[in-house]
Amino acid sequence: MAAIRFAKVVASLPTTLAPDTLYMVRSGAGFDLFLSDATGAIAYPVNPSGGASLDNAGAVAWPKRSATPRIVGDVGGTALTTLALTAARQYFVPFTAPRTLQLTGLRISITTAASGTASVGIYDNTKIGGDDAPGALLASATGLNTGSTGNKDGALSLTLDPGQIYWASLIASAAATLRSLAVGSVQTSLGRTPNNTTVISHLYAAGAGSTLPMTAPTTLTAGTGNCPAIYLLE
Repeated sequence: MAAIRFAKVVASLPTTLAPDTLYMVRSGAGFDLFLSDATGAIAYPVNPSGGASLDNAGAVAWPKRSATPRIVGDVGGTALTTLALTAARQYFVPFTAPRTLQLTGLRISITTAASGTASVGIYDNTKIGGDDAPGALLASATGLNTGSTGNKDGALSLTLDPGQIYWASLIASAAATLRSLAVGSVQTSLGRTPNNTTVISHLYAAGAGSTLPMTAPTTLTAGTGNCPAIYLLE
């Protein structure tokens, strides 16, 4: 039986893992545990303690399904529709991870091409005036070609912790049309407009080209229309 080492690290696992090591990774108000194998090639997270993995709607199981990845904000009320993007507009969609997610990439799906590129990414959560808002860019994929139709996958590597708020984001240099969530399929994380029945489906801000800034804009507008479909790839 191999001896076990202990290591305490901040924010993320080290790039090079030591064999047979229990890593305590600082995360939010607590820490996550990972155990590396005998070669240091991989670190295994702690198994969730019973029950189904539920999304932040509280009633939808979220098993890993590589062939049919989940869409940020999707509660499945209606079929997917389409959205004509506004060029250089940065879209933000909040979500929480129902379990530890080891993301390998993000996807968008172009239905009507427009010559240009897009970037997708994940931001952490911060507070602005006491309200939750997107903060620092955690990981992103750039150069997705919007000049042809079909799925556009961007590779990245990011571990998402359960129970934390994250913000998926998209910006494109051209007004391509992509798959989107109809308002009836969007979770009501952002509430509704005051004294109205309109769901706020996402937030947005004017950006530049297809560049995701390292820190999200602090002035954001409430979007009440269809929401860009951003797929989480595991």
